[in-house]
Amino acid sequence: MTEETADPAAVRALAHPLRLELLDLLRFDGPSTATELARRVGESSGSTSYHLRQLARYHFIEEVPSRGGRERVWRFRNRRLLLAGDGSGGRELLVQMLSLEAHGLERFLAADEPPAWDAGSFFQTRAFRLTPGELAELRDGIAELLGRFRRAEAEDAPADARPVRLLAFGYPVPLEET
Repeated sequence: MTEETADPAAVRALAHPLRLELLDLLRFDGPSTATELARRVGESSGSTSYHLRQLARYHFIEEVPSRGGRERVWRFRNRRLLLAGDGSGGRELLVQMLSLEAHGLERFLAADEPPAWDAGSFFQTRAFRLTPGELAELRDGIAELLGRFRRAEAEDAPADARPVRLLAFGYPVPLEET
C-alpha cells in the first residue's frame, strides 16, 4: 500500500534539486549509502547525508539493514504526494520535477537505444474538454491502470526489464482574461 501525504513541509522538503536527484538514484538504481551517492552526484558525503536524512524525515526513503559497515544504507520508499494549489510548495516542487524529467528525456533522445526500446517508447499529447469531476476521473483511471505494472524499485523484475519514466499531466488551460 502506498502512503499518501499532503503535508506542506514534506512537499517543501522534496522541492530541492539534489533531493530529487538522490531520490531518483535510489528509486532506479537501488539501495545506496551517502558516500556512494555523493560520488555519483559530485557532492560531499556530508551534504548528501544531510539531504538523505531530510528525505527520511518525511518518509520518502528509509534505512535498510546494514551491510556490515558503519555507513547507513538507504532505499526508496513509495510515497504519494497530494499537492495543493495553496502556496504550500507544490508549484516549486513541480518546477524541480519538470527540470529533472526534461533532463532524463534529453538523455534518452541523445542515446542510441536498441530498436525494441525505441519502438516501445512513446510521446503523446491530447486535448480534452472536461469538467473538474471528469478530470479527477481521468487521474484516478490512469492511477488504476499504472497500478498493474511493476514499480521501478521492484526487486523481482525480469533480467531484460529497465526503469521506464512515465510523465502525465492533466490541468485546465487558463481562461483568457477579457
